[in-house]
Amino acid sequence: MRINCLVESARWAESRIVLSLEQSHHLARVLRVTEGQELTVFDGKGQVAIGTVDQLSKREVCLALCERWQAPKPVAELELIQALPKPDRWEWVLQKAVELGATAIRPVITQHTESRFSEKKVKRWHQIIQGAAEQCEVRWLPMLHPVQPLMEVLPRLNLYERSLIASLYPGAQALQEVELKGVQSVSLLIGPEGDFTQEEVDEAVDAGAQSVSFGPRILRTETAAIYGLSILSHGVM
Repeated sequence: MRINCLVESARWAESRIVLSLEQSHHLARVLRVTEGQELTVFDGKGQVAIGTVDQLSKREVCLALCERWQAPKPVAELELIQALPKPDRWEWVLQKAVELGATAIRPVITQHTESRFSEKKVKRWHQIIQGAAEQCEVRWLPMLHPVQPLMEVLPRLNLYERSLIASLYPGAQALQEVELKGVQSVSLLIGPEGDFTQEEVDEAVDAGAQSVSFGPRILRTETAAIYGLSILSHGVM
């Protein structure tokens, strides 16, 4: 299996790419690539190419691009709207969301959100998404949206064919029973530890969401996100 390397599309104009210092160090010192070795280069927007290492040093790796092609878009839009959990759990959610086919990730602040948000963490979030995409050969990078209050996000729910909010309150339909065949866009709202408040669920339903249950067990917020994405990514395929 070839090593995957994400390179922004703006740097694809030439047939030769000089990788960043960080990427070069990782490839040369950690993965120990050799001159003449072929890598798969992608831009996160569907563009893919074979890149051959034609110059190699401890600080700089250069790739000569040859064969290029366009990867197909995901069969459906799948947006995860997640109440921001504690940092280690959030990083795990980001990684697994990429692996499971999320096309957009939108962290939100709810009434029960305990995690403190810092703009300094956003760069690391993007790095985690990039690393997961390289590892899993995800050619279309999911969009990571800025952190917003939940109530500011709810008006967007009617933009999706299905908007689902995970809920522990009575009356929620089992997620497995939701009809997804042929659906082209889905959003999934996952609450914090302690769940959404009844008011938040009601507001989401009024905005167009359907309340869904993940079964009799109470899941951790990060487990709920992965469980929900697994069901949805399978259902829309």
